Amino acid sequence: MDSSQPALHDINTPPAICLESPIELAHGVGPRRAWQLRDLGVGTCADLLEYFPRDYVEFHGQRTIAQIQPLKNATVEGDILQTRSFPRRPRRFEALLDDNSGRCILVWFNRWNMEEKIQPGTRLRATGKIQLYKGRYQMVQPQYQLIGPAAPPGPAAALEPVYPANKELSSVVLARIIHANMNELLSQVTEWFSPAQLHQRALLTRQDAFSAIHRPLSLNQAYQARRSLAYHEFFIQQTAIAVRRYHHHTHQAAAALRVDKTVEARIRALLSFQLTGAQDRVVAEIQHDLAQTRPMNRLLQGDVGSGKTIIALFAMLFAVASGGQAAFMAPTEILAEQHFDTLQRYLSSSRVKMALLTGGQSPTERESTIRGIQDGSIGIAVATHALLSDAVQFKHLRVLVVDEQHKFGVRQRAIIRSKHPGVHTLVMTATPIPRTLAMTIFGDLDISVIDALPPGRQPIDTRLVPENEREKAYQFVAGQLKACRQAYIVLPAIDENARELANAVQCRDELAAGVLKDFRIGLVHGRMPREERQQVMEAFRRHQIDVLVATTVIEVGVDVPNACVMVIEHAQQFGLSQLHQLRGRVGRGTAASSCLLLAQASTDTAKARMAALCKYPGGFDIAEEDLKIRGMGEIVGTRQSGRTDLRFAELLFDAKLLAMARADALALVTADPHLILPEHAMIRQIITRDFGDAVALANVG
Repeated sequence: MDSSQPALHDINTPPAICLESPIELAHGVGPRRAWQLRDLGVGTCADLLEYFPRDYVEFHGQRTIAQIQPLKNATVEGDILQTRSFPRRPRRFEALLDDNSGRCILVWFNRWNMEEKIQPGTRLRATGKIQLYKGRYQMVQPQYQLIGPAAPPGPAAALEPVYPANKELSSVVLARIIHANMNELLSQVTEWFSPAQLHQRALLTRQDAFSAIHRPLSLNQAYQARRSLAYHEFFIQQTAIAVRRYHHHTHQAAAALRVDKTVEARIRALLSFQLTGAQDRVVAEIQHDLAQTRPMNRLLQGDVGSGKTIIALFAMLFAVASGGQAAFMAPTEILAEQHFDTLQRYLSSSRVKMALLTGGQSPTERESTIRGIQDGSIGIAVATHALLSDAVQFKHLRVLVVDEQHKFGVRQRAIIRSKHPGVHTLVMTATPIPRTLAMTIFGDLDISVIDALPPGRQPIDTRLVPENEREKAYQFVAGQLKACRQAYIVLPAIDENARELANAVQCRDELAAGVLKDFRIGLVHGRMPREERQQVMEAFRRHQIDVLVATTVIEVGVDVPNACVMVIEHAQQFGLSQLHQLRGRVGRGTAASSCLLLAQASTDTAKARMAALCKYPGGFDIAEEDLKIRGMGEIVGTRQSGRTDLRFAELLFDAKLLAMARADALALVTADPHLILPEHAMIRQIITRDFGDAVALANVG
């Protein structure tokens, strides 16, 4: 034999696979299957091992028809007595199976040529869920097998995994592929923890957990496997965050700012009102941070209208009082303009020079502002992402405020921090964040919460109004206007470019000619020149306008106590947090307030959003619902929405497990901050592999 030719067993033996192997090399996977698996996010053999069941079906094994129970999964075997076909859509084929103990109807929809495969006299074994229909047992879309009289017995009882599937890949096919590769991949799974640690936390080894999640002997074993894998995942994630937090606290230096009582008193003198107790507490927390020689890294969260902008003003004025500068970064030009106008009103009697910097400014305005930032004459700069430009160089930037942090990419926020290392940073969000999510996304930030609204705020009655009751909704608005109140009408589109939606211009014209013809109606949207938009808003504040038709430009920074009713047209087009933000424009005076959601919610997601907004008045409850509906986005990484990078754990249901993993991670990093001890080498390797530079970015919020 030619020694250059491979031996026969080499040709027939499948190549060895490892966890890093591309999915094409997995047993039972060809090019077409690989493409289909990648569509499900399975690109490597490790992804295949980590493609977990979404549920389990308790399979009762083969039974006689007399023994089967409704709503249970079982296998029955017998002879087909008769068949029927129904050609009209949906196409249906039925077969009556008899096993001498009873009879069961088998039903298949949209299956072709079943008449040729299954005929009277055929012996058949069928597996599926038993249903009771009109007093008779029935199986819909069962798996089936044609058998002979000497066929071996059917399967015994088992727990069958159900995998997330699509049209190309069924759960059954996915189970077959996973199980074909299981033993080879399990042998390569490494352990992260010592036997003592596993025993202390009642955890399975990683090999046992992966095996049990795919092939559990009981539901309790499946639960223990998922719990173990969730802990492992939380622990790695929390260790990565703890390492980053340690390095932030020990290796970064900042200028300590002047935060004495004299400066604080001067700031309070600018205000025409007293701070709430919650605001006072947060100001004290920020003063403590700013007095340190390490940079503040704090998240400020609070509900709509809780007064976060005032807190930001305190932080920025502490910077100016210390001879430095401050920057306020907003995600859009409109929000930046609104914040600039609000801050200017507070500082009308102050000598602090402010400036606005946006991409839409004229070159002359922009150049003048950049010069003032560079020479230090501008104390506070309010800006969009234009602040990230290489041309913008602060002389002494001491405090950075990032508003609506979730609307910025992680890397965008990192740019300015890299340009100004040691800058004190305050990250703000108007959408309160559930505690479990805050522990993960913001695990390396100190968190302040404004948990009380200013006194006098009224509850808002939120109601869902079907589109066919639109006229009744506007009659209610007219009644409020006759009582000398004011109203907002909010729409998701400006003009005819969005043909399927009512648009602001058309809505204003229709209302002015119809049900609200006796009232003064104004219009404001993002495409208006800033000066014109300011004039309309000021006229609304002065009650020279009764009804303000607007797009989402009124989402923040608008405070008109006399406005007590809001109508949100096509409310299904908005996100839940945005709806909550918009609703917060009313309920700011002494009158009872209402928010009417005009919506035709056609999807389950839209219906869930509408129901949550009507049910919950507070932002934290809204945030919990939003988390359930939308998903979390990557936590330590840079993706901001959609599927969380947690593959096994569920933040909403594993809070205790997360707290346990976080405590363990903090203890580990306290003892070995660089993870250099031999027993921590595997943890270090996993963090480097899974997070890379994302760990360095985690501290930007």
